[in-house]
Amino acid sequence: MGLRSVLTGATTTLTEPVDPRFELAALAVQDESLPLVFESVAGYPEVSAVTNVVSSRDRIASALGVESGDIVTALTNATTAPRELSAPMDAMFEHVADSPTVADYVPIPTYYAEHERQYIASGIVVAQDPDTGVHNLSFHRLMYDGDTDFVMRLVERHLHDIRTRTDGPLGVAIVVGVHPAVELAAATSGSPDMSELEVANALLDGDLATTTIDGLTVPAEAELVMTGQIRAETRSDGPFVDLSRTWDTVRQQPVVEITSLHLRPDPNVRVVVPGRREHAHLMGLPQEPRIHRIVENTVPTVQEIVLTPGGCSWLHGVVAIEKRTEGDAKNAGLAALAAHPSMKRVVVVDEDIDPADSDAVEWAIATRVQADEDVETIEKAKGSSLDPSQDFETGTLTKWLIDATVPENREQSDFAEATVPGVENVHLEEYQ
Repeated sequence: MGLRSVLTGATTTLTEPVDPRFELAALAVQDESLPLVFESVAGYPEVSAVTNVVSSRDRIASALGVESGDIVTALTNATTAPRELSAPMDAMFEHVADSPTVADYVPIPTYYAEHERQYIASGIVVAQDPDTGVHNLSFHRLMYDGDTDFVMRLVERHLHDIRTRTDGPLGVAIVVGVHPAVELAAATSGSPDMSELEVANALLDGDLATTTIDGLTVPAEAELVMTGQIRAETRSDGPFVDLSRTWDTVRQQPVVEITSLHLRPDPNVRVVVPGRREHAHLMGLPQEPRIHRIVENTVPTVQEIVLTPGGCSWLHGVVAIEKRTEGDAKNAGLAALAAHPSMKRVVVVDEDIDPADSDAVEWAIATRVQADEDVETIEKAKGSSLDPSQDFETGTLTKWLIDATVPENREQSDFAEATVPGVENVHLEEYQ
């Protein structure tokens, strides 16, 4: 299964040519509720672009074939029981060029004006561990630096480790435009011996088709595949607009030289606008199973955990629990902060509150919280490097925990939301 399989439902299609410099991103962020297909990209007559594919939890749930509240369960099941891949099949993409000037073939958007940089923010890098043979998939932003070259943001995780154990340049494939299950798997933090392709295959109930290219296993239905080498040379990367929707710092990062380019006929090039909803969901949602597992060790009655889009899906979270004793909420909140050290604020709510509904969470805070009793602060804690409000000299900040559960000494009914009877039985369209 590929990207095209999730574009069969409700989508918005634009037929007029759009400029990949600013205009494409401007249109993408105007309405992030439905996938947006740009049938015509100025300067690229045979290429379409697609964005907003995973811009909501409902969209993600639909792609995975589950209910919105079951996404974390699906991800947990896939990571604990990955599914072996079937035999490789023929690729649906075709060889286009060797040592290409990439921008001649692929639109690489410029999203923001203050520091004009062209980035591929939807690129999944595939590399093989030289010791275990496991193929690692991970997202890395790619700043286009002309001709065949990109500058890759390489954090010290599995791909970085693979590179340190590889003699000479590291051969990689860069994949763009795949099923959301592959994107979620690539964004998941797991052990080095976990195969993200097998995780994606489990999410797709065994329907992930793969192929091989230059000795690397990649999704056979990818829209764009580039092969290349991560060289020893470094160049400046950035500034880049990260999850906080503010400018990240400039860093010296390795250069990736593209050696071959492959496209599907009439390709749908996947675009993720940095700092917006898709970026947030792909960063935050795959962290939720790990947080849930750690909180569950402390408070077994935890129901659901959400890293909220308003909190950059990274800095703020909500934990829903079935509270049995006073103190459960604070224990759950402290465990969540420890499980995801980048989180700065956690709100703990009762199980009648949907943690993914920002209005419901705010209502719980408004009606169930007294700040002198229910708000705790933790000063001089290590937080996220993406938080622009931190003390950059010490790298520390103040974290806070809000207990928005019903007080133990009060009746739950005193805090229940009144409902209009029969809402579930009437439908507006039947009265029009």
